[in-house]
Amino acid sequence: MNKPLFRADLKLVLLGESSVGKSALVTRFTTGKFHRNNATIGAAFTTKTISWENESGFWSVTFEIWDTAGQERYRSLAPMYYRNTDVALVVFDVSAEITQSKAESWIQELQNYIHSDESTPEIVIKVVGNKIDLLPGSSASDVDWMPVSAKTGAGVNELFEEIAKQIPLSKFASETSDVSVINLRGADGANITPSGGCAC
Repeated sequence: MNKPLFRADLKLVLLGESSVGKSALVTRFTTGKFHRNNATIGAAFTTKTISWENESGFWSVTFEIWDTAGQERYRSLAPMYYRNTDVALVVFDVSAEITQSKAESWIQELQNYIHSDESTPEIVIKVVGNKIDLLPGSSASDVDWMPVSAKTGAGVNELFEEIAKQIPLSKFASETSDVSVINLRGADGANITPSGGCAC
């Protein structure tokens, strides 16, 4: 008996102050490489698909990733990207304490938007502490955020895999699979599917 195949397309938005490494985090996840990115102007878009298998079937999640600008002059544009968002990553720099307090304001703004718009679906919010490579030997236990390093890749794939497996079943469409084995993972653990689109 063939296992069912479950697919989901998820809109994911990255929020946070400028220079916390949002773009580098996206680049590491989608290409497996580290680049020192210039500041994002407005927003950048890309996609990536990850998949896995368990006793229930085959699972495939395509993240439609919006990397928003963190500069203050673009802050007013952020709510444009909240609409129809499934996942929000609020990123801060673990080596810059002020960016962690700023992350709290991003979370509050997002929650205010959710409460003011009844049509907004349930949003999975994850707080991400980037640049853990700058704090060697530091302990990441008992924290309420996900420690990662876009530079070394530590925790990056695990972050997105954890998110994918926390998505409600209602987000997935199911179909019958005609194959006995599916492996959509590339060398870095997932497919890369560059694309374009709008924030609508």
